[in-house]
Amino acid sequence: MGLTPVLFVVMSYFLADVKISLKQVFLSKDIVIFISVLSAWLYIYAITRSGTDYVFQTLYYPAFLEEFNFRFLIVRFLSKYIGVGRSVIIQAVVYATVYSSFLVYSPAGYPGLYSFFFVADNFAMSCIYGGIYYLRKNIYIDLSLHLSLYVMDVFLPASLGWLAYVSTPV
Repeated sequence: MGLTPVLFVVMSYFLADVKISLKQVFLSKDIVIFISVLSAWLYIYAITRSGTDYVFQTLYYPAFLEEFNFRFLIVRFLSKYIGVGRSVIIQAVVYATVYSSFLVYSPAGYPGLYSFFFVADNFAMSCIYGGIYYLRKNIYIDLSLHLSLYVMDVFLPASLGWLAYVSTPV
């Protein structure tokens, strides 16, 4: 998605204390949880011979870039002006708006009534991830949850495939 790097550059420019914030994130105790989750998924994918490169691809784009841009940068930037609670809601609206472009690019994928559910699901899950960020003040728990919900999709039977789909934004 082309907008993600643009968001990163714009928000990094306006975020004066990004170095201090990144230092707090990297020194967080929650990094142990993230490393444990990543190691567990790499082990599971290695055992099943599915290829661990899928875990790293999932970690980079859907998990890291979305969490860093939407939860970390937008919430951190807006919380200076309007408070953390409101900034979580605004980042959820921005997230749902950005990803509603999928409805335009693949209209047959979400016809009619399901289009509303797609946008509502993205908004709701973004609020949940934003709420976790609001409570923990770092993105490691969000990253761990986001990564786990994406990579578990491969191992779910078809009857439970909706679980990972509904639980992960886009």
